[in-house]
Amino acid sequence: MAASQPIDREVFDWGVRLTARPFQGTERQAFVIYSEIGNYKGRRGAEVNISFPAATRLRLLDAQAWIEAMSAIVAESRNVQAELRTAATSKKKKR
Repeated sequence: MAASQPIDREVFDWGVRLTARPFQGTERQAFVIYSEIGNYKGRRGAEVNISFPAATRLRLLDAQAWIEAMSAIVAESRNVQAELRTAATSKKKKR
């Protein structure tokens, strides 16, 4: 996944959803990777679930793009997880 391809971010009451589209603009544009990061919950932290709705055979170059997109969304999920933890602990300190 090229660095110029963004990871979409949607914020909900329950947490944050990130979406990567490694094949945007190609015949495989329906293939996406989702990461859902729940709000921080005390000792449990912010749970992260990653999914992708389709499975198929990929050519080597496509597999590399998929790996890069997966790596990017995992890294961004970790960033969001830390962000949610910091926000939750900041709220507790203010009380």
